Amino acid sequence: MNALSQIFAVLAAVVYIAVFPLESFLMHRPWAQKFLSTPPRNVPAVMMWAIPTGFRNLVIGLGVLAGVAAVNMGYLVVGYTLVVYCCLNMVLTAPAMFLADMLGHYPKKGDSIPGTLGATVPALLALATLPF
Repeated sequence: MNALSQIFAVLAAVVYIAVFPLESFLMHRPWAQKFLSTPPRNVPAVMMWAIPTGFRNLVIGLGVLAGVAAVNMGYLVVGYTLVVYCCLNMVLTAPAMFLADMLGHYPKKGDSIPGTLGATVPALLALATLPF
């Protein structure tokens, strides 16, 4: 796996791992609510899905890091499989935030765009640069 793919893969993992504590443990804090586009009045209702979503993000991020580590230790099939699967998961599921936005489930239309791009673009670039 080339260095550029590894950099984008690790960046994607860092994004997912960094969001984990915000979703799972810090959602009651005003700055986390703002970052996650969650109005304070909605926090109690969203916690039932925010905690498992945060943990899912953690596992996917750790899967990417494990894949990059495996590649660098010479376990190419395992490493590529983990990186490709986890990055595809990111690319295919993150746009659901945008869908929820377009269906009117965000405070304002367009609020999901930064999160959708942050959760999708690094993983997409990791996959796109794999062949080089």
